[in-house]
Amino acid sequence: IYYIMRKIILLDLDAFFASCETLKNPRLKNIPFAVGGNSARSVVSTCNYLARQFGVKSAMPVSQALKLCPDLTLLNSDMNFYKEISAHIFNILTDYTPIIEPASIDEFYLDLTDNDRFSGSANLTVRAIRDEIRKIGITASAGISCQKMVAKIASDEKKPDGQFTVLPHEIKDYMASLDLRRIPGVGPKTEKKLQNYGLRYGSDIQNISRGELINLIGMQGGMRLYDRCQGIDNRQVEKFHQRKSIGVERTLSQNITSIEKAFALYEKKLWPSLVKRLEKYDENKHISAQTIKIKTQDFQITTMSRQSTILSYDLFTKLFTEAWPRLQGREVRLLGLSVILPQGDAEKQMELDF
Repeated sequence: IYYIMRKIILLDLDAFFASCETLKNPRLKNIPFAVGGNSARSVVSTCNYLARQFGVKSAMPVSQALKLCPDLTLLNSDMNFYKEISAHIFNILTDYTPIIEPASIDEFYLDLTDNDRFSGSANLTVRAIRDEIRKIGITASAGISCQKMVAKIASDEKKPDGQFTVLPHEIKDYMASLDLRRIPGVGPKTEKKLQNYGLRYGSDIQNISRGELINLIGMQGGMRLYDRCQGIDNRQVEKFHQRKSIGVERTLSQNITSIEKAFALYEKKLWPSLVKRLEKYDENKHISAQTIKIKTQDFQITTMSRQSTILSYDLFTKLFTEAWPRLQGREVRLLGLSVILPQGDAEKQMELDF
């Protein structure tokens, strides 16, 4: 089996956007602050650990964050700077292994199987990597195992600025000990459904049959969760990361209920922005699907997609028209458009895709 022979690491840059802001302005170290926007209608992208002590967290509306922490300092995102720091860290990682898969701007999978530093010790090598990154002013946490899933979960164990190892013979017991909400793919709805049947931990899934689980949560979800709780994940760390989608979205300055106003924003802002981004990636605008996204005032999200090989204005118009009645008159706070890109074209692979 592939993963038994590997040394796989998930390196997670702690509170990355907040850490980058502290690099620019060291005075922020001693005050609670959040990144994502400075208006009450914005959403927190991330926050520093002082803010987290008040209960502020990612994806929280800024209005709610200010109630929890009235002295919270709000900052706009500086994505160009964040990308610059992330690329610098990526270059550091290439000194240790050529097999690096960026999972996001602040997460990297590493394959250290052929590493010869510290007599091949993944633990000591990861410690050296984290020490080098710390010199920049950024801390990182890491999960170490023989497969990607467990490394990802383990990276949360010693946050911030720590590392945790799960050896091959420990994987099944480790998965058994986990609350199901920590297992990738188990969202709030699935967790509640499982709890209704007395299933709360990985061990509970390990002690029932695959068929029983499929009957509870469906074929695809049941098979995936059963395998994950058994500790099965044979995915390799991919050296190149191919971009899968391109999208644009906008949080409105005021909620709307009119489809005419939605179309006006779509036509004047979102559509031109999406076309421009896609042309930079592929001047012929080849795609595999188009998607619209609508978020209402109560943070419920409606999406609708259709397959398409070429970007089409008329198709987006049709998707909006079909999706709008689903809102049932609720006010809209965010609109978005995106496309799924064709996969498998090696010429479009990108070493760093943020």
